[in-house]
Formats: sequence, C-alpha cells, structure tokens
Amino acid sequence: MVEEKKKSDYHKLHEGLAIRKFPHTKNWGVYLKLPNQKALQFSLKTPDKDEAIAKAWEEYSYAKILLRNGENLRQPKQRLTVHQLIDLLVKEYETAQDKVKVKNRDGKHATHIRIFKKIKEFYDEKLRPSALDIAQVRAYFQEQPAFSNTQLVATRFCFTQIFDRSFEKKLITRDQIVDLKKIKVEKQTQTRRDHFTYQEFASYFVYGMNQASNAHGKGVHTQKMAVFYSSFLFHSGIRAGFEALGIKWSDLDYTSFGDLFCVIRDGKTKKYDKNNRNVVLDLLAEECIHHVAQERYGVLLEGMDKQQVITYLISKKPNEAIFSTKFSEKPSYERIFKKWVDELKEVEVLPKAKELTLYSLRHSYITRSIENEVPLSLIAENAGTSVTMIEKHYSHVSVMTQKARQSLLKDKLSFLGDDKKEAEFNTESARGNVAELLAHVKSTLG
Repeated sequence: MVEEKKKSDYHKLHEGLAIRKFPHTKNWGVYLKLPNQKALQFSLKTPDKDEAIAKAWEEYSYAKILLRNGENLRQPKQRLTVHQLIDLLVKEYETAQDKVKVKNRDGKHATHIRIFKKIKEFYDEKLRPSALDIAQVRAYFQEQPAFSNTQLVATRFCFTQIFDRSFEKKLITRDQIVDLKKIKVEKQTQTRRDHFTYQEFASYFVYGMNQASNAHGKGVHTQKMAVFYSSFLFHSGIRAGFEALGIKWSDLDYTSFGDLFCVIRDGKTKKYDKNNRNVVLDLLAEECIHHVAQERYGVLLEGMDKQQVITYLISKKPNEAIFSTKFSEKPSYERIFKKWVDELKEVEVLPKAKELTLYSLRHSYITRSIENEVPLSLIAENAGTSVTMIEKHYSHVSVMTQKARQSLLKDKLSFLGDDKKEAEFNTESARGNVAELLAHVKSTLG
C-alpha cells in the first residue's frame, strides 16, 4: 500500500520534469532539471493535479526561454514563516547536539533549543520573517521576566540566528535585520554574594558531623560525604556541581614542592580556550580529600601515609569520582546542605539575613583570599575566573583589607601612631583563628 501511494504522488511529465505531492501539504510541487543546470524544486501552490501539470509545463517553457537568453536558472525564494525557520534551526542544533550527547547532562545546545522553542510559542504561526520588525522583537523581550546576563546573551544569540538565516534565504533584506542592542531590556538585579566567615563555617561543619553521626543506614555515609564535599568547596573555591563532582582520583597529583593539586576538566570552564586548570589545594582542602578516602576505602588504606593513600587511589581508582558515594555516582548534596543551613538559621547560629547556598562556599574562598591579600591574578587562576570579574563582584571586600586600610586611612593611622603594631596584631589574630579552627576540625573528626 505504501509503494502505491508513493507512485501516485510522483508523476514524470518529461525528461527532467515531474510533479509530486509535497510532504505535510495538499499542494503539488515541481521538479525541474535542465542540462548543465542545478535541479529546482518548489511548490506550485495548487492541490489540483491538472492545474499542477499545466503550471509545471509553464515553468518548463519559461526556464527554456531563460536559458536561451543566456540567463541562469535560480531556485525561487522560499516562503517560510518564522515558525518554519525556527523548526529548521532547532533541527540543526538537535542534530549537532546528538553527536556530542553526554549521559545525565543537558545537551551542548540545550539552552538555545529551549529559547528557540520559547520564541516560536510567542509568535503567530503565520508571521513571516519580513514582519518580524523591531516592535515585534521588543514585544517578546518586554513579556519576559527580568533577564540574567547569561539569559540575555543566549536570547540575543537566538534572534540573531533567526535574522541571519532569514537573510541567507533571501526572506528579508539587510535593512530588515533588527539591531537588538536598541531594544531596552529589563535585567535582573545583581544578587548579593554572601559568604561564610570561618566561625560560621566551623559551626556548620560541627553541626553537619553531629547530624551524620545521628543518622541511620545509608544516611550516615551520605551525610558525612556532604560535610566533606561542602568543606572542600569552602577551602578550595571550586564551583559546586559538575566542576567539583567531576574530579576523579586520577585528576590529583603533587607539585615538585610536594603540594597536592587537582585538575579541573568539567563544569563551566570546560569549553574555555584555557581549560583543564590546575587548582592547588591548601591544608584544609587536602584534609577533606583524605577524609573522603578513609570514608570510602578505609580498610584498603591501612598502614599508608597520606601521600601513599593518594598515590594508591590515583593508580587503583583512576576513573572514580572523588565525591561520589557508595550509593550514587552523581549525588546531590544541595538538599542536605540547605536543610542544615536552614536549621542553623532557625536557632540563630547562622545569620538569617544571609543567603547561603553551596555557591556561597566559593564566594567564601575568594573573599578570604582577597582579605589575605593574595594577588587577584592568582585568585583568578586558581578559582577559574578573571581579575575583571573579581573586581566587579568583590570590590566591597578589597577596600576592607589591611593593605587598603593602610592606603586609604593614612591620616587616621598616622594620628594613632600604631598602625604597624595593629597590623601585626590583626595578622597574628587571624592566624590564631585558623589554627584554632583546624584543631577543632581534627578533634571533631577524631
């Protein structure tokens, strides 16, 4: 039956001339191929077979006349709607995405595909690209909630693709391409970047370990891992999510000085030109790694010192994610973290005014590094960001450092006459707090 349908929908009229039914439409189309010319296919815009045959012969005769006059045959302009154009773009992006699909991850082009579909839903199905003027585009932007910087860039990209493809297919002229920068867009207010102080995080750490000790079954292991994971983020500045969860034992190594570092291969910086950054781990971040090793493989590691443990796991468990659990390769620690933070806020151990999330742990690392006067270029390199971004989001921290105080408050310090002594006191005090916290953490872990 299928074969008969195909034959009835295609009719050869002459060598190089045929009519056929276009898919998903009632109209007939023509196939026209003359010697030394590219084949042309286009709609005859009629569902009537006899009329289609007559039109096909007219097109054939007209094409012969054009060739006789020395002109080339050209494919007629496509009469696509905005909906049809977006469908073409989505199909291309989905095809490209399928080639690099990673299990349990959003596809490479998932964001753009999602926005294309959202734009399609907004406009009438009969709207032509030539009618997609600045007023139509402005209407879309005004109907959307406030944009984040990332959302705005992605949305503008999608509209640019629509206009570029429309121009490429000669559906619009260059003058009809909308200048998207002329459209005023409501942007999200920059959210506050709250961070944990050392004392606040120590309170969270102790509370988390106590909760893990009182848990039952799988909860004991998973909650301990949640504490180690969040502590690692706090002391390393690595991004929560794919960046941290993607670290495998084989991504660890030692520098020529004997310092532990890890290679970041996943997450936000994965697609950057300068990818696979090295993150040097300070003492407490390194301690977190060792506690994970003992929690996961304690019996196997008996009699080994810390460096031997890391070397052993690099060799024997190279493809195992460090922060996976015994029960999940890709655990979600965010729910546990939020629960503990909310409970600590409820009893006023943590300030209720602070918006503390897993990402706050990264902000804590950057804030502390600035306060400790680590050069911004080193902070940027280790944290996988830029000096510009740090200056943009952490300028309020920079002016609060001891170095800034000495530069900005010279008159006051000169009047007091003890700026050097005070600076030494503050430095020693800060070191004492760190040493005290380290001792407290070690005693808690046993």
